[in-house]
Amino acid sequence: MTRIPRLLAYRQLLSHRAYRLYFASSTLGAFASAVQFLGQGWLVLHVGASGWALVAFLVVRIGIKSLLAIPAGLAADRFCRVSIYAWMRVGSGAASLLAATALVSPHPLMVALLAAAVAAATHALDLPAHRALQGEVQPDEHLERGLSFGTGGFHIASLLAPIAAFPLLAATNPSAPLLLSAIMFLVAAVPAFALPKRPTARRTQRASHDVSTAFRFIIATPLVFALVLATTLPALVDKAVALSLPSQNSGHASMGFVLAAPELGAVAVALMMAGVNWRFAPWIPLVSAGAYAVGVATASFAGFAIGIEMIAVALFLAGCAKTTLITSALAGIQRHVPADMRGRIMTI
Repeated sequence: MTRIPRLLAYRQLLSHRAYRLYFASSTLGAFASAVQFLGQGWLVLHVGASGWALVAFLVVRIGIKSLLAIPAGLAADRFCRVSIYAWMRVGSGAASLLAATALVSPHPLMVALLAAAVAAATHALDLPAHRALQGEVQPDEHLERGLSFGTGGFHIASLLAPIAAFPLLAATNPSAPLLLSAIMFLVAAVPAFALPKRPTARRTQRASHDVSTAFRFIIATPLVFALVLATTLPALVDKAVALSLPSQNSGHASMGFVLAAPELGAVAVALMMAGVNWRFAPWIPLVSAGAYAVGVATASFAGFAIGIEMIAVALFLAGCAKTTLITSALAGIQRHVPADMRGRIMTI
């Protein structure tokens, strides 16, 4: 790895117009998406007045995203990815506006769940196009650094979203963060529509053949199979860690700091990696996966013994390792998967 002065490295990335537009839209969209999820969850609790309403909300969000996953990947490979990416931001903004109208509707819970369904559909369609575009918005020699810098922007947005949403929820009602989310999605759509469009991939006659081709490619390419797993498993582990963290009667402020620790680690390592000339190598995600496992195991199983401060340190290091793992895995997928197959691979 070759170190580049940080400001020069960031200037090199941001000197490319397509990357500037993509980074702006991606970061604003990540902020809007996090605020939308918080606002919709609180809205469902507000109008449903029971835990079952929240369960229904989660089932709608997860169920629709699962059903649309494969069609979304096909769409990202068969149609213009930029158009999908941009219009899904408009659709997500419309979902937030629809949710905000639930409070004045005679059937508020139905409207809230309908808005959740629209949000899930737009997110499902957005994800493969969004990730497939990552390899097209900067020169090849800047791919890894561009992914790292974009990951840093995503995690900064994830940190800022609760800071913006919760004061609005406390001061007003769930419609305020939803309106903020709608505005931010529409702002994020502006640079997305300005991205240069590339020719769409050639369509094939049988969609099932397209899907089976992607699965066969993953199975026949052990490296890609491992990288696909590497981008998936941390999300499952994170949920288990969140459920297993001991509170130790530390109060909301201390636990808030603990839960923010992995995001802070992710931001730190992402911005550091953006200032280093590095290329994908199989050992990078392998070492990162080991460090991530050590960090989450320490936080989850040794929490009672090491105290709240050490849990935060362990999760900070785990956040650093997870970001290195996912960023390097995505870089490997971009480099080892044909461009016209990236949408299907990303959606898997």
